Amino acid sequence: MMKKLSISSQLFIIFFSILLVAGFAFTIVALSMINYTAETQVYSRMSTYANVINSSRYGPGEQERAVNFDDMEIEYVINRNNMFQNDMQQFKSFDLNKMINDEDLNRIIAEINEKLSSVTGQKDNIFGVQGKTLNYANSTVYYVCRIKAYTTDISQIEYAITFTNSTYSSNLVNSLSAQLLSIFFGLLFLAIALIFLWSRHFTKRISNLQNHILSLPKNKYEKVYIDDSTDEIGQLSRSVETMRKEISQIEFTKQEMLQNLSHDFKTPIAVIKSYAEAIEDGVESTEALKLIIEQADLLKNKVVKLLQYNSLEYLDHSKELEDVDMSEVINEVYVTYKHQSEIIKLDVEEGVTFKGYRENWSIVVSNILDNAIRFAKSEIKIVLRQGRLRIYNDGEPIDEKFSNSIFKPYEKGSNGQFGLGMSIVMKTVDFFGMDLRVQNESPVGVSFIIESKNRN
Repeated sequence: MMKKLSISSQLFIIFFSILLVAGFAFTIVALSMINYTAETQVYSRMSTYANVINSSRYGPGEQERAVNFDDMEIEYVINRNNMFQNDMQQFKSFDLNKMINDEDLNRIIAEINEKLSSVTGQKDNIFGVQGKTLNYANSTVYYVCRIKAYTTDISQIEYAITFTNSTYSSNLVNSLSAQLLSIFFGLLFLAIALIFLWSRHFTKRISNLQNHILSLPKNKYEKVYIDDSTDEIGQLSRSVETMRKEISQIEFTKQEMLQNLSHDFKTPIAVIKSYAEAIEDGVESTEALKLIIEQADLLKNKVVKLLQYNSLEYLDHSKELEDVDMSEVINEVYVTYKHQSEIIKLDVEEGVTFKGYRENWSIVVSNILDNAIRFAKSEIKIVLRQGRLRIYNDGEPIDEKFSNSIFKPYEKGSNGQFGLGMSIVMKTVDFFGMDLRVQNESPVGVSFIIESKNRN
């Protein structure tokens, strides 16, 4: 089901669900704290009222007028020394029976007397007993007792017990809960709005990037789009831009290669065709067949180079590289160039191995030798050591501005030559995990050097 929804909808549902769960848990905890706070507030106020009542000195019949609270209904019972008759008397508020019956009242008084038995006799020893009970109407009743101990005689100790119902605490809980819920739903609405706006902004950025990627082929990889943010989408955008530049360069190279290939193949084909037609018309003798064969061989070599270059795209990285005896490879290649053996000199260490495939290393050496023969004046030297192969020719040095481009396919050099040979060499050497570089030698000559990357 989630797969059918847009990312913005999925994000909204996920965050909304998290908010609901967190809000539900917060509400449970908050309501519990509100109930606790309400009860604490009830006991705190009742303790204050009990102290006021206990501290007041009225004559008989005046106690019921001692306290009047509009927001909290208070009933009380007082055990006090009658200053006029000099004995202990108990006074009750008029409506005490509305909150507690005589049985519960006697139980609470018995609890107080038990508490009084622990009084040490210290003057003005004031302490409270508080709790809650249920009266006959099954409503919650809170009570607090304030005791004054002026003597060790329990019968002479004064106390005041205040009672209240759950009206005040219920009103307080409802008021605080309403405020809490108002704040919670306000914050929830704000959070939902922010999540909605953020998810739309987030998915819009993804959509822009997606549309840019889809439009790249139509725009020939020329249109630039970069998300300037520093988050993952911005990083992805910059990665796409890097990819766009690479693909654009590859497309440019392919177009250039196709143009060069067309020109490279067109010339020998045109020569073959023109001489064949001349022979057919009797204009040329059969001696022209040698030139046709030469051009056919040239065309064949170009096709072979193109196939070699294309085959590099299919080299399998999962296939284990072999230990190739490079001295054997060099000697085999040397034999194929025996007609130029007078200028090729070997300095080959036996038993040197390179990681790779024998056929591909043979192509590498052949292509470097082809290039060396094209430019050499009088000497080509092949030096093989463990982890290093150097092929030198005494031709003209390479212009610095062409030193980094000679390994590109069909890149023209300073003498106008172009082809695939050195590009094949570079891609093969790199695939086998080795380095290839070219350097001008002093006083004359150019060296192509292949060596291990970890070589000092």
